[in-house]
Amino acid sequence: MVVRVRGVEDARRMREELRDEQREPVAVAVPVVPGPSGAGAAGVVAEGGDVIELDLASFTTAVSDLERLHGVLNELLARADREMDQPLGDGRGPVALNMRRAFGLRGGDVGGGVRNALRSYVRELALLRDALEQAGRTQQAQDDQVRQDLERLR
Repeated sequence: MVVRVRGVEDARRMREELRDEQREPVAVAVPVVPGPSGAGAAGVVAEGGDVIELDLASFTTAVSDLERLHGVLNELLARADREMDQPLGDGRGPVALNMRRAFGLRGGDVGGGVRNALRSYVRELALLRDALEQAGRTQQAQDDQVRQDLERLR
């Protein structure tokens, strides 16, 4: 917002208006956070000390959902890359050039930049997804092996 001040009296009047606005109580809406719903649970139940029972169908569904969301995250990151590569126009203020440089550093790929952090998260998510897929394959292989062993006993 650009405001033109036409004199000392105008500046004093604007200062008083701002003070009046700051004195008014401001209501803050506190978001309501629901309790845990169980959404996202893959049906993993631990019984005893050395047994984990896994519902392979819901586990596979959860892994495929994670893979889909990983793709969405990659698309959003690619879009942000395209949009952030376009230079921002400089304002006319005395700090505009410094602000543009700071934004470029904090938003960029340099260590500590937002894009660098997001790419790191995406890599970690890919590693997690791979580990989950491997756990699912291992569990499926164990189930198949136990089924074959039990069929041989019949």
